[in-house]
Amino acid sequence: MAATAPAFHVQSSSVLRPVILHGLLFVLLMVSATGLSTLFTALFHGFDSLLVSTEQLAMAFTFTLVGIPLAWLLWRSIRKRLARPSAFDSAIWSLQASAAYLATLAASSCAALAFLAGLVSAARDGAWQSTLAVALGWGTVCAWQHRQITSSRTAPRQFAQLAATAGNYFSMVLFALSLIATLTVALEILVVPENTLVGPTGMPNLLMALVWLAGSSALWFWHWKLRRVQKMSNLLNSVLLVVLGLAAPALAFLLAIAELVSWVWPQAWTAQERTDLFLDGGPSLLAIIVAAAVLWIYHQSQLRSGLHPAAVVGAAHLALSGVSLAVLATGLGMVVNALFAALGSSVSVGYSAGLLGHGLGLLAFGTAAWLWYFKPWKPFPADSRSAYLVLFFGASSVVALVSLLVFGYRIFEFYLEPDSRLDSLLDTVRGPLGWLVATAAVAGYHFALWRSDKDSRAGSSGKSIASQGAITRRAVVIVGPAASEPMAAQLKARPELAVTWMASSGPALDDRAEVSVLARIEDYLATHHDSFMVLAEADGSVRFINLA
Repeated sequence: MAATAPAFHVQSSSVLRPVILHGLLFVLLMVSATGLSTLFTALFHGFDSLLVSTEQLAMAFTFTLVGIPLAWLLWRSIRKRLARPSAFDSAIWSLQASAAYLATLAASSCAALAFLAGLVSAARDGAWQSTLAVALGWGTVCAWQHRQITSSRTAPRQFAQLAATAGNYFSMVLFALSLIATLTVALEILVVPENTLVGPTGMPNLLMALVWLAGSSALWFWHWKLRRVQKMSNLLNSVLLVVLGLAAPALAFLLAIAELVSWVWPQAWTAQERTDLFLDGGPSLLAIIVAAAVLWIYHQSQLRSGLHPAAVVGAAHLALSGVSLAVLATGLGMVVNALFAALGSSVSVGYSAGLLGHGLGLLAFGTAAWLWYFKPWKPFPADSRSAYLVLFFGASSVVALVSLLVFGYRIFEFYLEPDSRLDSLLDTVRGPLGWLVATAAVAGYHFALWRSDKDSRAGSSGKSIASQGAITRRAVVIVGPAASEPMAAQLKARPELAVTWMASSGPALDDRAEVSVLARIEDYLATHHDSFMVLAEADGSVRFINLA
């Protein structure tokens, strides 16, 4: 025990020290960026005491004049360790550098775009000083951090692509939101009479959205193309590509288009009410549909480009199938709920019709996407989707169990609290009953499919074992001179034989003796069906011994 205590102490200190040092460096970098941005704000305001308080100025000087020197001294200590880092040191450095890079990139890029967008706004109120100061202060730290993670001396060796990957997908999300905002403003100008292009809000809002779109596009292009995130093949990049590049746009697209189609569905609305509904929410829904489709289709084309392995392509298809299935199940539950609501007495016709329209939209588009990606009629490798089937069977079973518990709770509540209950038992339980029907159907389908795949794997395994047994049922043991072993190569190439060579003493067989031995073995194979041993002599004579 006494001998192991010092070793444990040394190991603990070697692990905790880099964690503490890099944690302190991260905090000091954030403090330095905050101090620089506050100092720039005071500078742009001309150190006016009416605009910049004494507390803000004191904080700016403290964070800048204390935080930056301390961060530099700490960085010099860390940089010496990075000359010959251990794997753990390099991993901690990569995590800290990526976190600092992402935080400073997000703050500086959003502030810079807000400043540029404010330049084209007709209603500037003098707030540009703070946004420009944040862009410069945090951008300075971001530029320094980027230099360290790309330098040949200090670049992380473990998780070397983490910072670029995180920055890329932040830029992609920023681009998607900017595209939605731009399309929304443009469509509102087209369809809303009050928001004309020459009106007080039309052109300035459109220009501001275009500034955000152009800046986010440039930022995404810089990470995706110039920093070569597009060609990076690591686990994090693959996961983020599937989740943020494919699954999230697919989910947004399906939800938005189902919502839009539900408005077209015949319901108890007047023409004016339907028009008002489209004018209020139509532009934003159309913008989400277009933006999500752009990202979805683009990243789908990346899967077909050959830059990603087949495992990533298969995982992407299963993830999209899972998203579609979740939308399908939600729509099915809403349809069942709407049908029960139509039978109840305490729900208006408009509510049940609206619920039915939403459910049918989700059910239709979710089913179409699920059939496109899952293809239940097409044979699929059972091993590659077994985890998917188990995952969805488990998730849907949990939801079904929760729905069943809520269903039972509503029944008991209906009979135990007659004063606060609804008009009918059906109205009380229709919500959890709809979820129960949908999730039970999903769980049952995936369980049946999983059992079918399991049986097929067992059958194929049994066939392979049986066929392997049929192939290797005849053992042929050849005992001959060691130098004549190549003679058995012709027999080893035959799949129905399991040939074993055992070397014996004596000179090698000549060519005529080898031909004679092989001919005798072929004749014996043709007339006998048991395993046997062959004793080949130097003169070409052969003796056969049957094996049990």
